Amino acid sequence: MSLHFSRCLFRFLRRLLLGLGAVVVVFVGWRIAVLATASAPRHADIVQQVLSSQALPAFTPQHLQLLRALRVWWLPVESGAPGVDPAQPLRGEAPAVQMVQQLLATEDAALATRRLVEVARWVLPFVERARLAPGRYAVPEDMQALLPGVCQGQFTLRAEHLTLLRAAMWNEVDGDSLGGLLAESTEEAPLWPMPYIDGKRPYGDRSYYTIDMAELLGRPFALDVQGRAIIPADRDAQLTQLHEETLTALQVLLLYGELDS
Repeated sequence: MSLHFSRCLFRFLRRLLLGLGAVVVVFVGWRIAVLATASAPRHADIVQQVLSSQALPAFTPQHLQLLRALRVWWLPVESGAPGVDPAQPLRGEAPAVQMVQQLLATEDAALATRRLVEVARWVLPFVERARLAPGRYAVPEDMQALLPGVCQGQFTLRAEHLTLLRAAMWNEVDGDSLGGLLAESTEEAPLWPMPYIDGKRPYGDRSYYTIDMAELLGRPFALDVQGRAIIPADRDAQLTQLHEETLTALQVLLLYGELDS
């Protein structure tokens, strides 16, 4: 065998082995990625696990930290009503799981997902139980233009706002509604099971929600001879504004409310 032929054969075998090595590396990398994806808990699975538990998860500083970061939104159904944004539940532009990871200083995406779903379960109990005195409260700058009743970066919280939020007809995602939420959710754009007030009947079953509001606030409308509410235009406008301001009141309560230990 000539020296020239030996060198050519060596170069050929070397290139062949390098090529096979690259294929093996690519295959192994792909296989690891597939296994990691298959073993990582899915958003839908974690939502179902957390919501299937009868017991409310124990409230921790992590839950409070995430509650403070929630973003409210106005449900665009009939009269409309406040809730927590199911598509972007935290204030900010990054995906929710990434923001939870940053806030909680964790790289565990599954843990971050679980904590945010647990917070969804805590929103209504927090609204019902949290203490917050009426007064003026600062509103985050990124939310000021979106929330009614904000003046020079502050909102005047009234006792009436809290009464309405706590007596409202809240809807929570449960077994009956979970399927619809998950059907519209994807891993790339997940929806979160955040509670909201019923936009059609925010405070009761009356045909017009300000009638329910007036009763809840202890000043019901007078009735005509046929038993129908007499609704003065000026008071109706005041109650309508108060209803719209519950959006800002909810944001303020989440930001500053305190639970008894």
